[in-house]
Amino acid sequence: MGVFIDMKSNNPKHTGFTLIETLIALIVFSFGLLGVAGVMTVSVKSNHNGYMRSQAIFLAASMSDMMRANPLSVKANNYNVNNYNAGYASVFTMCGKSTPCTPANLTSRDLQLWSNLLTQLLPNATGTIICEAHLGLQIHPYSGICTVAISWVESNQASADSTQTISLVVKP
Repeated sequence: MGVFIDMKSNNPKHTGFTLIETLIALIVFSFGLLGVAGVMTVSVKSNHNGYMRSQAIFLAASMSDMMRANPLSVKANNYNVNNYNAGYASVFTMCGKSTPCTPANLTSRDLQLWSNLLTQLLPNATGTIICEAHLGLQIHPYSGICTVAISWVESNQASADSTQTISLVVKP
């Protein structure tokens, strides 16, 4: 007489995942995706803040270039403004072929162009320009230095707004 061995009771075989195992894996994967989404949100906000800082540096440098092109107005302190943002207006009618620009007209055009860029590129931006002449050293045409500062509002990591300021000290 032979011995009969029941293979099913001694060596059970699993042939797939159960529904509970699949649901637990899906929940763990979902929590991982939520973490990635949180990191992406902070990354996008930080990237945008970096973009705004780059724009502010560009705007401060472009104003200093405009001042270098009009040294007579810098010497006359025509560029000195505090918390300046006149909003958006056309600069095409300020000077033209029929009416050449005086240094004062060019200053008004430069400041309006700067205001246009501040309004377009940065949220709630204002600009300040302070020029200080150094009387001891007379360098033609202007012997001083100018500080070009731009302030704007950006979102920080705590989802609150904070005012940022960048200052550029230039020799026009």
